[in-house]
Amino acid sequence: MDANNKTIQFIDSEYKELFHIPDGGSVKITFPPGDLRGFAVRECSYVDETHFQIKGNGSDTCHICQFAELMERLGNRYEPAFQLRNAEIVPFKAGEEKYLTYNREAGNTCIGHIAGSFGQQGDRYHGSWSGRDNGRDTSEFHTELHGAVYALRQGLLKDHGAMLAFCQAHPEARLPGRDGHEHYGFKMDTDARRYYVFCAAEAEARDSRFIIYAYDKPAHILEKTRLPEPDDGKPSVMERIKAANKEQKPLVAPKPGLGKKNAERELR
Repeated sequence: MDANNKTIQFIDSEYKELFHIPDGGSVKITFPPGDLRGFAVRECSYVDETHFQIKGNGSDTCHICQFAELMERLGNRYEPAFQLRNAEIVPFKAGEEKYLTYNREAGNTCIGHIAGSFGQQGDRYHGSWSGRDNGRDTSEFHTELHGAVYALRQGLLKDHGAMLAFCQAHPEARLPGRDGHEHYGFKMDTDARRYYVFCAAEAEARDSRFIIYAYDKPAHILEKTRLPEPDDGKPSVMERIKAANKEQKPLVAPKPGLGKKNAERELR
């Protein structure tokens, strides 16, 4: 998905892309019902486009298809360990159309975008990341980006049919002035960012496509106006903070404690 940041692709045995994680990220493996191990979380390291190392009792190098076939044969389910919780996908609001395009206005905080499609048959996922040269394209951002894409792919961007049904269920999300084209816009928030999703929901799978635009929030969400503090003769908040910092005593190094127990179950 991204040429500059190494990412590990996970697929099923039919070579359908399921999700990506960043180099050094972790995958959660859930064992079949009745297996007392429950689940295991494994850190993974990028080797090349089709291989990665998975850490357990040592580090084993896997081909992405070999791993998929093994998991399916054992009846294991696998997914990103990092996921966005309670992510809500909603239609864009009037005035937000500019965030569903290649927005180049001065001062905007667009980090970049993913342009993708579902292939001619409509059941594949293909996405390509393009970042802006503005210092916002960080490793921390990419960890969240993969989580955002995974969340979108559980519903809106699962496949062509799912996108078509989602758009038809939200007629208020249709973009105006598109000469009859079925273009829709949605958005999804995290704590620090907002993701706008443009959907070309044409009936033919080969004509459908989507673009995910990633923004830092401050540029396009108005901050609440800060009210001035009353002049009651008392020191201001900033004055009290500065005074406290001057009086602060040096920190004493804590005594060494017990290390955390490794609760991760070992994968046989």
